[in-house]
Amino acid sequence: MKPGLEKQPFKYHLIMSLMPLGAWLVKLLFATVRVRLIDPNRLAPRNKPASTIYAFWHEHQVLAMSTFRHWGVFVLVSRSRDGDYVSKVLDKFGFHTVRSSSSNGKLTALRGLARELSRGAHVTITPDGPRGPRHSCQPGPVFLGAMTGAKVVPFGCAVDRAWRLKSWDRFEIPKPFSRAAVVFGTSLQVPEKLDADLTATLVAELEQSLKALETQARASLKAAEPA
Repeated sequence: MKPGLEKQPFKYHLIMSLMPLGAWLVKLLFATVRVRLIDPNRLAPRNKPASTIYAFWHEHQVLAMSTFRHWGVFVLVSRSRDGDYVSKVLDKFGFHTVRSSSSNGKLTALRGLARELSRGAHVTITPDGPRGPRHSCQPGPVFLGAMTGAKVVPFGCAVDRAWRLKSWDRFEIPKPFSRAAVVFGTSLQVPEKLDADLTATLVAELEQSLKALETQARASLKAAEPA
């Protein structure tokens, strides 16, 4: 037995027991962050659109959690101990999870999300996750749209003050009393039948839209700065 292996179950249960406290601290943070939601086409879940695939960059997960909390959105989470910790926190904010593992493969993960979309739910997906490259769109959202007929709605985020982790995505944690903007773009309808060229075109379109929305979110924050 490897050294420390017998201690892992205790550590796991200890961390799990601390997750409600972690969620409470996150709620305190959210209470101080002022988020401006820009949704000209009324595509956010609060407007009760049809089942929707919401796409955003991986680094903005904390801000996305603040924006989508209590809307019953499904989130893809790894089937691992870290995933257990994340799921525990997400549950406190009204999210549902679809669990996946590296052994199951990406297709199985997409099928899990597709199942929830077919039941009328909304899902979120990070096109540049789980390992990047940063701001490089992978075809997952496009494939999911083709599988289900659900529209893909991108949204961009910006925050005026945040901590940045030294991770591949420069993971972002808004600072207390910061200002943020979340901008929803126009929906992307994916046809049921895809070939390689059309897939590449739609992926490029989604990537460009996400980058443009992030630029728009930053501009919105700058325009709202006190004189």
